[in-house]
Amino acid sequence: MIIGDTIVAAATPFGYSGIAVIRLSGPEATKIINQISTQNSFNNRVATIASLKNLSGETVDQALVTCFFSPESYTGEDVVEISTHGNPAIINEVLGVATDLGARLAEPGEFTYRAFINGKMDLVQAEAVAALIHSKSEESAKIQQKILSGDLSLVLNQTRSSLINLISTLEHQMDISEEEASGELGVSFVENIDGLQTQTQSLLGTFEMGQLFNRGISVVISGAPNVGKSSLFNLIANTDRAIVSDQPGTTRDVIDVEVIISGVPVRFFDTAGIRETGDAIEKEGVGRALEKKLSADIVVLVYDDPSQKPIIRDENNKTIFVLNKLDLHHNRDNKGVIHISCVENEGVGRLFEKIKQTINIKKASADTTYLSTERQFASLSACSRFLQSSKNLLSVQPVDLELVAFELCEALGSIDVLLGKTTAEDIINNIFKSLCVGK
Repeated sequence: MIIGDTIVAAATPFGYSGIAVIRLSGPEATKIINQISTQNSFNNRVATIASLKNLSGETVDQALVTCFFSPESYTGEDVVEISTHGNPAIINEVLGVATDLGARLAEPGEFTYRAFINGKMDLVQAEAVAALIHSKSEESAKIQQKILSGDLSLVLNQTRSSLINLISTLEHQMDISEEEASGELGVSFVENIDGLQTQTQSLLGTFEMGQLFNRGISVVISGAPNVGKSSLFNLIANTDRAIVSDQPGTTRDVIDVEVIISGVPVRFFDTAGIRETGDAIEKEGVGRALEKKLSADIVVLVYDDPSQKPIIRDENNKTIFVLNKLDLHHNRDNKGVIHISCVENEGVGRLFEKIKQTINIKKASADTTYLSTERQFASLSACSRFLQSSKNLLSVQPVDLELVAFELCEALGSIDVLLGKTTAEDIINNIFKSLCVGK
């Protein structure tokens, strides 16, 4: 991404709508809007109605223009937001005029990248922007809003400051005399490291739930032909998505639907009935069903004969047994089994509760700041390991202060990577390219 020029992009999806938003950011942003519009000047953060014209002087649209002057803007640069009518022809013409006047079409995530480069947010907050846009539940959106507002960054920066103080203390002690210093560090030094590790471990403990709210889980509905898998799927989807038939092998391909359970996106997959078959197409469907089971977070194993509970061979999957056609056999003696009747619409609520228990879904706490990406978890895990190593070194006499300082510096480096102070450029680019154009 190029820094220093002026970029432009539609911040809303292309299509027909009441309003569309176009963004400009960079040193020429206000100059360009002055050339495009009939308005001579704009005040900071004041929405102003203005007619937009093309280079031939013809009116393109009447729009609402808001300027955000540097540094009080999203990117830290001069930013102009133009709200036009949501017609693709109008949007394209405004973008074309802006580029003719010197702006460049923005790359995905480039506005947020500029905010990061200009110190308006750190890398953790930038990740939250992408996660917030793609949030699928109210709980997930609230979690990302907390991170975007700086809650997680505040804790990380406090940890960073504490590490800098500890390293400075060690450096000072070593300057005096390493032999004398090792005995003068005191209990408080070790307690400070203990406190940092406790805080780090507490954050790491939020990752599992953070991932659930952010990424969700996959649930595969599996079983033999004609046990009611597709009927259960339709019941969950609340629509006739899957074809239901008495003929074995009706379901050939994998279809899916997403349901929000306690704020967690749960994607259910209906799969082909598992059996030996000579039909080439059905055989492909069975193969896909078995493959999908291997990658599932939970397998819902459906059967309809209370005397023949299936045997589990997939030890890596968390499996929930579901006995269908309760309306026919009325047998509730099978322990550890969810009894359902797709005909009478009974038992789906119990299945959802079992899924919550199996995957340990808990209600999101408004007081908790959650980790939600693998990158965050990896960096904090590394920090925790370095803190533990420094504690181990302090317990060995005589203490080698240089090694202790090295481990604490590595812990500090992990925090800096997390905040984006020393993160590799390819990782940074990958994060911002996951955002949409115009953000």
